[in-house]
Amino acid sequence: MIRICHVLASVGEKGGLEKNVIELANQQAALGHAVHAVADPSMRQYFDPAVAFVPHEMGGGRRNLLNLWTLRQKIRSTRPQIVHAHANKSAAMVRSIRRWLPGIRRVATIQNVKSHSRGVRDFDAVITASAQVRDSLGGIPATVIWNSIAPPPAGTREAALATRPPFLDQAEPVFCTVGRLVPAKGMDLLLEAMAQVPGFKLWLVGEGLQRPLLESLLDKHALRDRVWMAGHRDDAVGLMGCSGLFIVASRNEGGPYTLAEALHMRVPCISTRVGFAPEFLPDEALMIPDSVPELVRGLRHALTDLPGLRARLEPSFQLVASEVTLEAMTAKVIALYQTLL
Repeated sequence: MIRICHVLASVGEKGGLEKNVIELANQQAALGHAVHAVADPSMRQYFDPAVAFVPHEMGGGRRNLLNLWTLRQKIRSTRPQIVHAHANKSAAMVRSIRRWLPGIRRVATIQNVKSHSRGVRDFDAVITASAQVRDSLGGIPATVIWNSIAPPPAGTREAALATRPPFLDQAEPVFCTVGRLVPAKGMDLLLEAMAQVPGFKLWLVGEGLQRPLLESLLDKHALRDRVWMAGHRDDAVGLMGCSGLFIVASRNEGGPYTLAEALHMRVPCISTRVGFAPEFLPDEALMIPDSVPELVRGLRHALTDLPGLRARLEPSFQLVASEVTLEAMTAKVIALYQTLL
């Protein structure tokens, strides 16, 4: 049994980063480890009761001395062997109090490409969500451990199909993209590219601040009859499974979870070169980020031979099925802890 203290600085939102931390902590507790989570009170609801939750207001500044001193006390109260900080703010705060955590091994997980590595220096181990993130750390040793997901349960696709999503009764293939409607996800670029590539329909699943911009692009390019703005959907993974192609158009990403979910559903995918996409997809399915011409190229390539693309992605489907699971991720993290202890 290992005594583990996770530190998560997120407030309120449960996105991909938070989901990864919560599932890791819950799984470690289920395996019999003594797991604590020091996190904002707004995150308590997501952790399993087997994880001892230690509330800490995370809205304060990462350099606030009182905030740091209180955080140090709460971490020490859990008597951990390992303190595991997740993402930039948590890592910065744990690094600031490292000299007051004697005898405790410190691990940081970083999800996104960094412009500098200062925030993860002085950790005993660094985990990155992709090789791309590792390579951005300027030579600091890091272990790549892919974010995990639980494989979609049987019937996921059929349940989404039962809601009768549009376009499936038409001759043109249906493509799908899923994500928050924010600049990082590149949905605006995808619609600009779609205007130049006829021959398919699109399910755009998600909600966010960019919806007015995306709606204006639908009108600008006369795409209303080709695009379903589905909003937030609890059955997004099932919709992926009903589509003929899944698209990641992101400008930057840590994962993305959605790519792993689509590959778990055995749906052919194309993606910009973000996060772990280059580790999962062949070159023919990858595009340069933040480029409408690249998205146009990728869409046209996929349209020429969707069955062939699916066949060539069989190794990708197998890789995700075996390696991008909660069990695989947890085992790799525990093995890393054990090397430190």
